[in-house]
Amino acid sequence: AFTHPRDPRTVIMDSIMADIDYAIANLPTGKSVEKVNKWTALALKSRIALFEGTFRKYHTEFALPDYDRFLMEAASAAGALMAEGPYVLFQTTPDKSYLELFAAVNSDENEVILTRRFSDALQIWHNVNYYTITSSYGRPGLEKQLVNSYLMKDGSRFTDKAGYETMQFYQEVQNRDPRLSQTIRTPGYQRIGGASEEVPQFGASMTGYQVIKFVGDVKYDSYNRSENDMPVFRLGEVLLNYAEAKAELGDIAQADLDISINKLRERVEMPALDLAAANVNPDPYLAAQYLQVNDANKGVILEIRRERRIELVMESFRWDDLMRWKEGHLLTKQFKGMYFPGPGSYDFNNDGNADVQIYTGTKPTGSIQFLKLGTDISLEKGEGGGNVVVNEKIDKKFDENKDYLYPVPIQERQLNPNLSQNPGWNDGL
Repeated sequence: AFTHPRDPRTVIMDSIMADIDYAIANLPTGKSVEKVNKWTALALKSRIALFEGTFRKYHTEFALPDYDRFLMEAASAAGALMAEGPYVLFQTTPDKSYLELFAAVNSDENEVILTRRFSDALQIWHNVNYYTITSSYGRPGLEKQLVNSYLMKDGSRFTDKAGYETMQFYQEVQNRDPRLSQTIRTPGYQRIGGASEEVPQFGASMTGYQVIKFVGDVKYDSYNRSENDMPVFRLGEVLLNYAEAKAELGDIAQADLDISINKLRERVEMPALDLAAANVNPDPYLAAQYLQVNDANKGVILEIRRERRIELVMESFRWDDLMRWKEGHLLTKQFKGMYFPGPGSYDFNNDGNADVQIYTGTKPTGSIQFLKLGTDISLEKGEGGGNVVVNEKIDKKFDENKDYLYPVPIQERQLNPNLSQNPGWNDGL
């Protein structure tokens, strides 16, 4: 039987880094969205090293050394890819580029380093279109705290505006970072391949903030029939990894932002992030979420986290980000959606016609969305209005003492009695 005890995390991570360095040195440099190359390995290295560096920096309870070495490795891997790699950000027009990047049937070979291919011809499909428009399918919706994080078009903070908490949908989405209207349905939204304007549908989205990122042409709307590629690595993430690693090292200059995050902002014609201005005036809205950020670069680290959350939304990074930043408490926050002052009719696109009516008692007649308060939709204060709340009866808990690590599977510990369990996990063995 295999009875080797657990190796220390430091040994494992050093082995992982040696492996990835070997891959970088030995893989071909030719560009291919379907095959792993040197650039894929550099992108992966920037991701691994950023995770480990920030995990060690913020999780002082594990007393892991050398966080700065990993952050330097992350910055240098990302920097090498940015300087030597054949990639540039995908660009059409500011109000379309971001949406088109993810809706494209074939991944853009300029920005996407490695993709997962889907194909109608080969009968390899996924289910994104159906998932976002079908009432029986989980009703995915983005949440208020994320939507609040998008800056105004002029670069100022939405959450600095008086009364932002009680702003209704039409008003809150005006003049925001163009990525908001390319991530959720906002007024004027038209489906790719569709003929008419579409408003958010509560039947398909619990919060009202209905996802459009990754949603392709209407012809793919049947069950499991989408064929747009799914990017695994793209230049956008590498730029974010670079900026964050430099900021967390305390070694960031304005020039570093200009070759990384400000390229992402440029794509959507957002004003550049100013290092000095960010550090002089950290955002209190973000500071109240990210409790562990306390160094001289607090302001810019918060802005980099904002940018990362917005640019990479729905790309499966958020859980790992919260784990490495030691901000697990954010997982216990109530999910909220749009704000409504109470029962009544609401016009989402300001065309003079109601799009949704929240009612109590008997269901009204007509052809708009009718939502019964307390049944189809829940508001924080019931008839007194408030934000839409999702699963409000579920008491979400996060244990700071154990939940940053997964448990070692019980069957592995049964096979090898010398494997120790992670702190706080009692499996009875």
